[in-house]
Amino acid sequence: MKKIIIIVTSFAVLSVAWWLGSPLFINKNISEKAEDIQKMMPITERPQPVELAVVYQGNFIGADDFHKAEGTAKLLKAEDKYFIRFEDNFKVTNGPDLFIYFGKNGSYTKEAKISALKGNIGGQNYEIPADINPLDYNEIWVWCRAFSVPFGHAVLK
Repeated sequence: MKKIIIIVTSFAVLSVAWWLGSPLFINKNISEKAEDIQKMMPITERPQPVELAVVYQGNFIGADDFHKAEGTAKLLKAEDKYFIRFEDNFKVTNGPDLFIYFGKNGSYTKEAKISALKGNIGGQNYEIPADINPLDYNEIWVWCRAFSVPFGHAVLK
């Protein structure tokens, strides 16, 4: 019985260690294009693609020497929908349980969760949930929920 408890405990500890540690040495590249946002729009009988207007943009900065972030983030509007676009130059230190949030004046807003981060490198698009008004915020944050720490943010101007 003692051996079974040791084996089960060891397996649980190793599983948690892998979940927490593996993102530190595994990168996930995403290569979505801005044009892919067209596919996220409702299908209608319009003769031309929807125009994407840049509302705000900013550059990512890391939270500290360990949690690094760089690249451009844009808030885009297409008809009545808003999207966040991380350009191809986006890169952030990978980690467990990373999510994208809006923030304001130097802190993220827990209630303004956009989505789980698709990957830590490359261009990516996120539709903003309808219950969030992006104009109420001036920052985009990459936040680790597991440890409640920022990995980086971009101030939108």
